[in-house]
Amino acid sequence: MSDETLTLGANANADLKGRAEELAGVLDDIAELQDRAKEIKSDAKAEGYDMKVFNQVVKEKRRGASFQCSQLEMELVLDTYRSALGLPVTLEDAQKRAAEDAGELPEPKKEKKAKRGGDVVPFKGNKDLN
Repeated sequence: MSDETLTLGANANADLKGRAEELAGVLDDIAELQDRAKEIKSDAKAEGYDMKVFNQVVKEKRRGASFQCSQLEMELVLDTYRSALGLPVTLEDAQKRAAEDAGELPEPKKEKKAKRGGDVVPFKGNKDLN
């Protein structure tokens, strides 16, 4: 370009300066709030909360009741579909199935039939009666 510089009128200069300062202040506030959010999360983690679940419930809380209703409806339909496909629906069923898939659970033992005569176990009886 040439040596000419763009000059703004007095009102425009003041407006620009005001908006820039306002935005800088908002960005500073955002940074402070982000730091506070990190502190809250680290405190929750230190208390033993599952952070994946913690973040999810915060997200759901922010989205409101209608979102929560739609999520619960979807979970009910999912349970119906899972049940129809023979997939586990409860946590206990899922854990049992995972253990079976990993080979951690022994297969049920077959009961042995008692032999005729079986083992003879001596009876000691009551010593006071002798």
